[in-house]
Order: sequence, then C-alpha cells, then structure tokens
Amino acid sequence: MIELALPIERPRILSKGEKERLKTDILDTAIEERFPLVYAHLPEVETFISNSIDLIQRLELATYQRHPQIHTDTDVIYIDSGPGPYSYGMLEEGKTDLDDKNYHKWAWSRKMDRARIRAAYTLASLITAKRIEEEGGSLESPQALSVQDFANHSPYLMYTSVDWQEAHIKHALQIARQNGSFKIPDEKLVMYGQFINRAGEVKPIVHTEDQMEGLTLPNNPDGSNPRRVIIVSHPAHFPRLLSVLGKNPDRIPRETVLQLFPIPTPKDAVVPYATAELLGTIPTILVKQKGSFTPYRNYMI
Repeated sequence: MIELALPIERPRILSKGEKERLKTDILDTAIEERFPLVYAHLPEVETFISNSIDLIQRLELATYQRHPQIHTDTDVIYIDSGPGPYSYGMLEEGKTDLDDKNYHKWAWSRKMDRARIRAAYTLASLITAKRIEEEGGSLESPQALSVQDFANHSPYLMYTSVDWQEAHIKHALQIARQNGSFKIPDEKLVMYGQFINRAGEVKPIVHTEDQMEGLTLPNNPDGSNPRRVIIVSHPAHFPRLLSVLGKNPDRIPRETVLQLFPIPTPKDAVVPYATAELLGTIPTILVKQKGSFTPYRNYMI
C-alpha cells in the first residue's frame, strides 16, 4: 500500500500497554479454558498470541492508508466470509432473520461481511477500470463501468461461506443487480458452501479452517494459475487464515502472489474481535490440528 501521513487520531491502534494487556487476557483465558493442552505448549502459544497481535496492529495501521496501490495482475479477489448478514433489508422471501449465531450477541459484528464484500467490489471496479486504461481505453470513473466491462476485464470475485450466507448473498446480489449497484456477471463470480478436505471428502463449510483447507482458486481462461490473489478481510481474521494456510501451503500456487487487503475494524470490535479470533485459533491448532503455530508467510500487504 502507498505510504501516506497518518491521521493524528488512530483509535484502532493500541498502545504498548494495551497490547500487553490484550496478550495477557487472551493467554489467561486460553489457559483457563484448556489448561493441560495450552500449558503443555505454553511458549508456542505465547509467541503465537504476541506475533498475532503485532500482525493485527500492523494490518490495522495499513487501513489508514487512503489510496491502496492497484495491481492489474490481480486475477482473484477472495472474500473469506465474515460476521453478520449483508442486509436485513434483503432477506430471502419468507425469512425474518438469519442464522448468524456465532457473533450475533455482538452489535459490532452486524455489517462486517457486508464491509468485506463492498470493499472487494470496489477493488474489482478499480482494477477493471485500470486494465481498460492500460489497454488504451478511457472511463470517467469506475462507477461508469458496464456489465460488459466487468465481463471483459474484471478479476474473479470469489466468496466462500456457510450455507445460509451463500443463499443470502446470492439473493442480495440479485437485488443489487436489478437496481444497477452490482455489475459483475456470473462468469466472474466464484461462490461455494462446500469443500473437499484432505481425505477427499465433500463437507459443508462451517469454519474458517474449512475455507482454507478447501480453498480452490479459479484458473485463468488460458488454464494458468492466478498471478495475484487478494484476500479481503478484517485485521483480526488474518492470523487464523494464515495459521490454517500454514498447514495447507499448497492451496496457494507457488507462482501466485498473495496479497492481504485489510479493511478497518469497527472501533468497538478492535479488542473483542481480536480476542475471539485468537481464542478460536488456538484450539484450531492444538485440538483440531487444522492450523499451525507457524503461519503462512509468503504474502504482501
């Protein structure tokens, strides 16, 4: 991302003391919840928590950069689904609520998935417009892009999720297409709610570890692997993603550039979301053995 002067106020950036308190609170809770297992791996758990908090804060800091660099070699923009429905105003016919059970108790979680999707769509628009410009065309703005422009020049927009989210997002996108606010055609969309695990079994996606273990990136029309993949998510989600990718590094082709694209965390969520994600990742590593204390490191921001 382009380096710019930071605003004076940075409420999502924790002080050294706040980071230490967060680390202590997460470690104490992890020990309390899973004493024998965590205590047996205490140095690794401590290091993982400390490094993860540092990464989260580095990613949070990156969200203050106003103008991200646009890479036209981006072939896939991947949204790893987040908390909350896209819109309660776009519920499927006959529905009065959604099955958002894991995070529903936290008000800050309501629009996090929506924020990821919107950021990814904005990125796809900027990349599409830049590609057209590089090929000698011109546009007044990315908002002027047509469905055909996206069909000819857009990267793939990829979204994986649990089944209720997949159904809800497909419905919401259909409405958005009708009102002209979403123009990416179906041939440039990749969505699925099931994955193939390491044993070759088809399973429904339930957790992040399923999404990463079964990550299946689309190839380019000529059959080649994507040149660059951008993952859009909130900062606290990336340690979990990278931990599971550390166990499944082959999900990212060797020649593919992986870029993390963090978006701002809701201010009220900075500490509780980081706490929830890291406390969820530790048993993913120690109990489920679906992640690694050595995360996937071949990425850029």
